[in-house]
Amino acid sequence: MTRWRSARSAAALSVLLLLSQGCSDASRPQPSVTLASLNFLHGLFCPPDTDRCRLPDRVDLLFDFVVARDCPDVVTLQEIWPPSLERMQPYLASACPFAYQLVLGERRTDVDDEAVLSRYPVTAVEQRSLYRNFRRVLLTRIDHPAGPLDVYSTHLASGADGATQPCGADCPAECVAAGAANVRDCQAVQMAEFVDATHDPAHLGLIAGDFNQTPGSFVYRQFVDRGWTDVYLAAGNPECDPATGVGCTSGRQDEGLEGLESPALGVRSRIDFVFLIAPVDPAACDAAIVPPGRDGDGTGTRLFADEPNPFAPACGPLPEAICWPSDHVGVQVALDCR
Repeated sequence: MTRWRSARSAAALSVLLLLSQGCSDASRPQPSVTLASLNFLHGLFCPPDTDRCRLPDRVDLLFDFVVARDCPDVVTLQEIWPPSLERMQPYLASACPFAYQLVLGERRTDVDDEAVLSRYPVTAVEQRSLYRNFRRVLLTRIDHPAGPLDVYSTHLASGADGATQPCGADCPAECVAAGAANVRDCQAVQMAEFVDATHDPAHLGLIAGDFNQTPGSFVYRQFVDRGWTDVYLAAGNPECDPATGVGCTSGRQDEGLEGLESPALGVRSRIDFVFLIAPVDPAACDAAIVPPGRDGDGTGTRLFADEPNPFAPACGPLPEAICWPSDHVGVQVALDCR
């Protein structure tokens, strides 16, 4: 198991300098909020002789990234199932200088579930099934030093479970009213309405996951049109360039090892997001998005697990280390509370 390197001390909260804009005392310690999100490939459809596309190696690499990115307060994961959980369990108490609490929803598929790792106490968990009843959204309410924090995690429908099929005769009224054309559109409408119904606007909220649609789409607009911020773009990061893979989060082959064992980026679209719901209460965390690289340590708001295994001399097919923990690249966010 990889020894933690740059993780925060258990005896003190991570303190980031305030962004210069609007700050009256840049030396005064402030609470920070950090989160990383990744669709962690389950490996169910990988060839049998690959051990779910080298799942043990991929879990090890996932926690290498968690530690290297300063042990975020919250880690949201999608495509989680029992073999992944079994391999992750030893890391929850030992990878970082604090123990992560594992949160799962009550309704599970045991194939493609949401899981949340939280450094701080969890005060409430709620789950909503979405149209067609295979996909869900998981709400985890966390007692964070910066104030109550609502974290929403989801994995909306893909082509494998009918994402682009028309929202049919059973299309829910809220989806019809919103103009949802297909299954995934409807799920986005339902998720956004669930967030509206359960989130206290006086507090901070973060919405994370694999939305299986790109910026500008109907799905994406369900969130940004409500005034919720795409933190990756707001931090000044570049939009996805399909030609180079820079800024992209999805596109690697997910039924074999070819992409996972290649150092090439292999991604070509941005479909994984973290959206910020800024609190309306001025006494709560007046969240300032920390840009990438501000502290020179790989933290800040940027992509997560976005470089081929930097913890090994080389990566590739066995006996080399695995190059990527997943077919996806994740997203991480850091917020300063001013």
